[in-house]
Amino acid sequence: MPDSDAVAPPDGRTRYANGERRRAAIADAAMEVFAEQGYNNLSLRQIAEAVGVSHTLLRHHFGNKETLLEAVLKRREETEAEWRAALFTEHGLLEALPLVMEHNATIPGLIQLDTVMRAEAINPEHPAHDYIAGLTRRFRSAVRADLEGEREAGRLREDVDLDLAAVELVSLIEGLQAEWLLDRSVDMAAVLRDFAERLRRA
Repeated sequence: MPDSDAVAPPDGRTRYANGERRRAAIADAAMEVFAEQGYNNLSLRQIAEAVGVSHTLLRHHFGNKETLLEAVLKRREETEAEWRAALFTEHGLLEALPLVMEHNATIPGLIQLDTVMRAEAINPEHPAHDYIAGLTRRFRSAVRADLEGEREAGRLREDVDLDLAAVELVSLIEGLQAEWLLDRSVDMAAVLRDFAERLRRA
C-alpha cells in the first residue's frame, strides 16, 4: 500500500474503510453465487448481475473474475478460522470435529461452495487449482498436528498412524459433506463421532 494511503486524512481513511467493507460485502454475495452456480460457467458481467452491482463497480473493486475468486476463497477460509481454532483448543480434535460438522449442517450454501470449488479446481488450469491444493495440504497438516496433540493428551490410541489418520479424516470430511449435500438425512456429526471413537484410547 502506498505511503500516501497510510497518512491519508480522516475522510480518506473513511473512504478506504468503506471500500474495504464494500469489497467484503461483494465477496460474501459472490460466495453465495458461486455456491449456487459454480464458477466456470459465469462471466464477470453475469456475476455482477447476480450479486446486484454494476459490472463497472465489480471491475473497479476486483479487476477480473480470477481476483474475485481469490477474494471469495480467502474470505471463506478466514470467516470461521478463529471460531474453529478456539473450539479445537477447548475440546481437542476428536470432540471438536463432530461439533464442526453440526455447525456445517446449518450453512449448506457454503458447504456447497466448498464442494463445487474443490471439484472444479481439480483441473490444473482452473484459476483456483493452486489455492485449493494448498488449502488441502494446510488442512491435512493441521489435522495431523491436532492428532499428535490428542496423542500427547492421552486421548489417542498409541497404534494410530498419524499421517494415515490425517488423510483418512480429511477424506472422510470432504466426502461426507458431498454425501450430505445429496442426502440431508445423513448425520455428519454422528459419522465423525463414530470414526473418532475408533481412534480413541480405550
